[in-house]
Amino acid sequence: MKNIITLFVLAASILTCSVALAAPIKNIEILGLNVISRGAVLSYLPIEAGDDYNNQVSGQIIRALYKTNFFKDIEVSQEGQILKIKLTENPHIKYIDVTNYSNKVIEEKSLNQILKTMGLSQGKFFNKRQLDKLIAQLKVVYASKGYYGISIAKTIKIDTQNRVGIELNISEGKVAKISSMKITGNHVFDESELLNLFEIGQADFFIINYFTKKDHHSKVALDAGIESMKSFYINAGYLDFKVNEVKTDLSENKQSVSINIQISEGAEYKIGTIQFTGDLLSHSIEDLRKLLSFKKGDVFERKKMMQSLQSINDVFANQGYAFSDVKVATLENTSTHTIDLNIDITPNKKVYINRITIVGNTRTQDEVIRREIDIHEGGLYSNTELNESIEKIKRLGFFSDVKMQVSKLEGFKDKINLHFSVEETQTGTFSIGLSHSSSTGASLNLGVQERNFLGTGNTLNLSLSNSKAARDISFYFSDPYFTQDGHRISYGVFSKKLDASELELDEYKIDENGFGLGYSIPITKETRIGADLRASKRDVTCGETFKDNDHEPTQCASKDETELKLDLNWSNNTLNDFNFPTKGQKNSLNFSLALPVADFRYYKLDASHKSYYPLKNDLTLSLKGNLGLAQGYDGKELPFFKRYYGGGSSSVRGFDFNSLGAKYIGSDKAKGGELSFLTSVSAISPIKFMDDSKNMRISTFVDLGSISEKASGFDVDELRLSIGVAFSWLTPIGPLGFYAAQPLIKKSGDKTKTFDFTLGTSF
Repeated sequence: MKNIITLFVLAASILTCSVALAAPIKNIEILGLNVISRGAVLSYLPIEAGDDYNNQVSGQIIRALYKTNFFKDIEVSQEGQILKIKLTENPHIKYIDVTNYSNKVIEEKSLNQILKTMGLSQGKFFNKRQLDKLIAQLKVVYASKGYYGISIAKTIKIDTQNRVGIELNISEGKVAKISSMKITGNHVFDESELLNLFEIGQADFFIINYFTKKDHHSKVALDAGIESMKSFYINAGYLDFKVNEVKTDLSENKQSVSINIQISEGAEYKIGTIQFTGDLLSHSIEDLRKLLSFKKGDVFERKKMMQSLQSINDVFANQGYAFSDVKVATLENTSTHTIDLNIDITPNKKVYINRITIVGNTRTQDEVIRREIDIHEGGLYSNTELNESIEKIKRLGFFSDVKMQVSKLEGFKDKINLHFSVEETQTGTFSIGLSHSSSTGASLNLGVQERNFLGTGNTLNLSLSNSKAARDISFYFSDPYFTQDGHRISYGVFSKKLDASELELDEYKIDENGFGLGYSIPITKETRIGADLRASKRDVTCGETFKDNDHEPTQCASKDETELKLDLNWSNNTLNDFNFPTKGQKNSLNFSLALPVADFRYYKLDASHKSYYPLKNDLTLSLKGNLGLAQGYDGKELPFFKRYYGGGSSSVRGFDFNSLGAKYIGSDKAKGGELSFLTSVSAISPIKFMDDSKNMRISTFVDLGSISEKASGFDVDELRLSIGVAFSWLTPIGPLGFYAAQPLIKKSGDKTKTFDFTLGTSF
């Protein structure tokens, strides 16, 4: 009984004390504020005047204010019915400077975003924990890029106004280099083939490695390579492929890394049964099977499967089913190592085009772009036609980038809008001044050259060029849509003077004046045929050495002046870009006939081919070939100034301009020939080690060609071969090219040139 009475008295005392502490608050005093307003602090408090106060509330106040990160010290007390909160503010940031960091590791824009996200920017309250988190995060970023010796020194300065200045001085150290990189556990594929899937690895040839930095270790690049290897194996049918361990050993000085990747390939899986379900519309199962690039018993390749599904989807999309759904369900049999496929098709509704909008064309008229789009407002959707339209727009050469987006029309399941976004590029120049070419020397130039005149898509060239070797005055205009059906018309006038002795040719001069008219029509979306008529009067003056029996006595004595030439041409173009194509072909065939109603009588047949094939790692394989045949007729010779010449930037590089083929007796000047054979193979790549290189390309090439004096006299011994490296830059005044070449097959007497530059040449 005595114990019960004691507990009762104690409980009563505690209750009395709590009631006393829970007296209502009449006023809240906030002391120590400098930057933050009283109202802001009151908004963070879990209590207000009139509420009861006790020790529990005190803790809530302290926690709420600390959570703001605005204060480094908080005291809460009560005097009577007055609640006093004494605060010491954190200093606010006056500035934060991060110095000596490399943009190759972390860009300034990214760094500023990190600082902003972590609340470490000017005007924000300083929080030491956030600063420590920033330093730790930066070290992680550097380590992921291979900079394991990273150290960051921090300096914090607080002035009399409670403002803090923060300085972070980064000492990056040297990036760790890969001393060795090995893959073990592989049996199906060679180690070298697998290592090529990684952007990093042991150093290449030291000159190449200087630019590629292949031996610089990066965890990001290593992880990306491992993912590429996984995809490579899975695509090849090894669905049980695993990476068992990635062992990375860092040297004591943190400057070299050895990498050992242990893998397990597993078994190869093959295609089992293939079934089609869903709504096939009018398509038979056999027709759909023909769209597959695989059959039962073939090795399961995920890439082929995805391409085949896209082919099926395109068939439905080209019928207007823009949102058709083609899915595949796979059933893996681990005992037989086969995969059964069930391809399910849901066409959904047919879709029509509501609106087509174009943005980004500040100079080019909408109509110029719209006429290249093969699908129209109100028409059925077609995936193939849209892809072809995008390529046609790129082929114009007016835009550096073309994109297309599809958006659904709200409230309508069967209507969509198409949005084309273009980025215009330089299509013309107005020039006045001096230039220099390795072939024609110094030249005074004045002219307007515009492939997109006033944004109409028309071409206008008006130029005056005057050099020691040549003077050229010309006007040329072309309208590619002279009619709505895409008929092209072109016309121009010209006046030319040529001193051949300045072009590594022999001593003759030509003064020619004339005009031309052309017309072409489309046969298909990529193919055109056309005709050009060119009339001119030509005055040919031969030097004394050119008139003798060893040179051109017959032609120099000829009084031929007038020429009426008819050109019949065919062209086909499927390139995916005008300036730097990576896929497609461009072929042309041109037959020229000097009509017998004038003085000159000859014919020329010229065929050209260009093709581009995308390879891995952004490489493009380029194949080029030109074949030319020219002869006189009706008892007349082919004019010597209409012969083919070779050597130089547009021919076999590494040999001097117009130097190939037979020479005049007693002279080192080339005679030219009736037959020209030129071919080139190139591997083209963007310049990855430069930040802004979208208008630049570099290539390695092999050139092969010859000039035969007579059409019937082709001789393999006359072939010339060279290899080299070339660079092309799309500048505001046109493509600028440089090359360095080394002849591999040459003969004594050949004139070589290992370095040259050109303006107006691309790969």
